[in-house]
Amino acid sequence: MTQEQQNNNEVMFKSAFEYEQANALNNYGQNALAIFALSLYLMVEDINEFAANAITDDSNDKKADIFFIDLNENRAIIAQNYFSTTWGKFSAPGNKASDLNTAIAWLLTASEDDIPSGLKPKAIELRRALKAGDINQIDIFYIHNCHENMHVSDEMKAVGANARIAIAAIVEPSEHQVNVTSMELGIKYIEDLYLGRQSEILIEEWLEIPTQEYVQENSEGWKAILTTVPGNWIQDLYNRYETRLFSANYRDYLGSAQRKTNINRQITETATSEPQNFWVYNNGITALTNELDLVSNTPIRIRGISIINGAQTTGALSEAAKNSTLNVRVLIRIVECSQKDMIHHIIQYNNTQNDIKPADRRSNDYIQKLLREQFEKYGITYIHRRSNVRISRNDITATSIAAALCAFHGDLQTAHRNAPEIFVNDTLYEKVFPKTITADHIFLVRALSIAIDKLKIELREKVSNANATKQESLQNDVLKYAASKPFVIYLIGELAEEIAGKPVSDQFEWKSKTSIINSENHSMSDAWIVALRAILPQIALVVEQQGKDAFYEVPRSAEQSKKVANHLKALMASLESVLGPQFDDVRRRTTV
Repeated sequence: MTQEQQNNNEVMFKSAFEYEQANALNNYGQNALAIFALSLYLMVEDINEFAANAITDDSNDKKADIFFIDLNENRAIIAQNYFSTTWGKFSAPGNKASDLNTAIAWLLTASEDDIPSGLKPKAIELRRALKAGDINQIDIFYIHNCHENMHVSDEMKAVGANARIAIAAIVEPSEHQVNVTSMELGIKYIEDLYLGRQSEILIEEWLEIPTQEYVQENSEGWKAILTTVPGNWIQDLYNRYETRLFSANYRDYLGSAQRKTNINRQITETATSEPQNFWVYNNGITALTNELDLVSNTPIRIRGISIINGAQTTGALSEAAKNSTLNVRVLIRIVECSQKDMIHHIIQYNNTQNDIKPADRRSNDYIQKLLREQFEKYGITYIHRRSNVRISRNDITATSIAAALCAFHGDLQTAHRNAPEIFVNDTLYEKVFPKTITADHIFLVRALSIAIDKLKIELREKVSNANATKQESLQNDVLKYAASKPFVIYLIGELAEEIAGKPVSDQFEWKSKTSIINSENHSMSDAWIVALRAILPQIALVVEQQGKDAFYEVPRSAEQSKKVANHLKALMASLESVLGPQFDDVRRRTTV
């Protein structure tokens, strides 16, 4: 890439971030870049929901600016961020990278009694998830808008080493393997993540393929060659381009680049001990290119490359000794394709790391298509199939709303711990997306989900700034843990009749009025915020009566959650004259 191209990319990326900062990220201040970067890295669909759950935003956060647990992905994210008013400085401060050692110590090793109240729920969740085997990947990031620097990189390696030691004290490696990635996400990495959403191939230079013989295949929309290359060529590619080499699979390779898994070790050992057999033992590599140059009697050339299958093979070869890879032969398939849809399918079907997600299995389902058509009438985009296109903040996706619907209709445990199963299990799918489901009902549940996120951020900031009333502190207590959101949605579903003020024989018939459904009308979520302010203190009161650590334990137990719901129904009925007016806005905007 020329310096001019690099400068143009930086300008485009900076402009994209500043646009997001002024719109979707305008409430997140110094955390905006970290949320932006992680939303790209994790391919987050709902950036506001992610921010509500991930930002610690506590004056005594012990250097853990971002903390996020996703039990559906068995992953935890811990991050420290730094944002310089001077964009693109030579290096970010190294001491803020080493500050992550403080975050790791408090989250993993400090006595629970000593952990600050704002961080304590995060530490408890992480430790218990590790002990239960619910976490197998921890990513530790130092996120900034400066250039990456070797000194900072060394600091992050030390942070990763300390984290592994702390994890080993919680869970025996022989019982459960936890992979740790620790790295800086500076301007170059974040830029590549952003550009990777716009183009599958970030490396655009012309490259010569060190081979004379190949098999060529052609079809409409693509052409390809199958050949063999020396292992040191693959090694040199990685040493030159590093993770840019995997741009079409960027998120997944970042997540696994530094793992020392058995597979990686075996590949490296084969290259060292049996280089002559590497070709027959290994599955080989598949790569995309912008252009194949196959002119006779000249070296084969390609314009650009992105490895979409074989990232682990490439990474493992990069670890092998140079003299070992000289004798290694690697099978490689290189595909030229310019059609976006076909490129997506090539990546999807070839890339073993980006396997077909459960939601993809329902992307052509009649109900999903019907919902898309219903939402189109209201000017709202409903997305039921994955793509690399950045999702607008007002779009609704099948994967993000599925968990909320699942909780609202009574299955809290699946919603919190195994949401992908909704799209795998036929019985569960039909329960969450029955033939009677409508866009009007989804809009109601979606508005509730948005309201919880808004309220969560607002309450956390008030408590952090010591501006919260006693009642607001109680509401914040309910929303501290990762399971809190599906728990509250579940309870609202159980309290449907008390909130609607009339019989609700079928919750799917509880809908937003059509007159308020559009992408810019926030009156439904605003009405839910008023209702939640009245309900959350009652939830806190009932949950607290369930015993020690109840705010953590109750949402994880179907029996205790149901018990809380039944208590709340009785309590709400007795308080109808007091709480009823708080539900008037919801009642005016819904039908049953």
